[in-house]
Formats: sequence, structure tokens, C-alpha cells
Amino acid sequence: MAHDVFVSYSVKDKVVADAIVARLEADGVRCWVAPRDVVPGADWGESIITAIEQSRIMVLVFTASANASRQIKREVERAVDKGVYTIPFRVDNIEPTRALEFFISTSQWMD
Repeated sequence: MAHDVFVSYSVKDKVVADAIVARLEADGVRCWVAPRDVVPGADWGESIITAIEQSRIMVLVFTASANASRQIKREVERAVDKGVYTIPFRVDNIEPTRALEFFISTSQWMD
């Protein structure tokens, strides 16, 4: 396994995601984050699925933008389906959409 954590975030929250990745990697936690770790020329969707499958944990940068993103919902659904533990890192004090709530309601939250 090349990484420990898959970081899921909305492109609008890249600054926050980059800060989380920097902190985790400074502590020796190997992260996979798009677009940084997508191999040039590789299929985007296949890269995401492979990275999720090879992760032990997904950190979801939970913001209003992420909450509204269909891509985030797909990533979280794939993680749940593949048994990858998801940790929502709540940046905005909002409730998840019903569709996202279905997948993350039992997770341990970090605010």
C-alpha cells in the first residue's frame, strides 16, 4: 500500500485539504490526494477507485461545497462500499445532505 489516507475534498476547499495533507504527512501519514497523485495520462475515475481501495482511511473535508458535490458523494459511497473507514473533518457547521448523511452518519466526526 502506497498510502494510508485518501483525502476527499471539493476543489473549492483545496487550501484546507492541502493543510490537512501537509499536517498528516509531517507526522508520517502517507496521503493520496487528487490531482497531485493522479498519474499523468491515467484515467481519473480509475485512479480514484484504486486509491480508495488501497486506503485504510478516508478523510472527508466536510464543507458546504463538499456537501453539495456529487463527486464527493460518489467517493464516500465507494469508500463505504469497500470498507474504508471515513472520518468527516467538519470545516463548516452544517448538516450533511440526506444522501451524504446515509454514508457518514455513523462515522466519528472531527470539528
